[in-house]
Amino acid sequence: AALRAGFRGIDTACQPKHYDEAAVGAALETSGLRRADLYVQTKYTPLAGQDPDRLPYDAAAEVEEQVKHSVAASLRNLRTDYLDCLLLHSPLPSHEQTLRAWRQMEAHVAAGEARALGLSN
Repeated sequence: AALRAGFRGIDTACQPKHYDEAAVGAALETSGLRRADLYVQTKYTPLAGQDPDRLPYDAAAEVEEQVKHSVAASLRNLRTDYLDCLLLHSPLPSHEQTLRAWRQMEAHVAAGEARALGLSN
């Protein structure tokens, strides 16, 4: 409905507790709109913001792996090859972990999977 009403900016998160990225991806795919005409933004959500029963990554994995799996899940769910923006949904428990997550997010920009980075909350 939003796309039919003219909205072209999508904000979601790889956080099954609150967002349904797969439904967003299905809507984008069937919208008839060109990907270049959309702005798709998602978020890597640290463990503290996730539902422990529906994690998009392994809770025991290093933060870099969590970010990698989150981005891969978002790209798959949203049915796109790139994100216009990837946000860090919230800080991690330590400054060092937050920096590690950010550096991994920078690697996704370098790989062409995200065009811009940002911070949320």
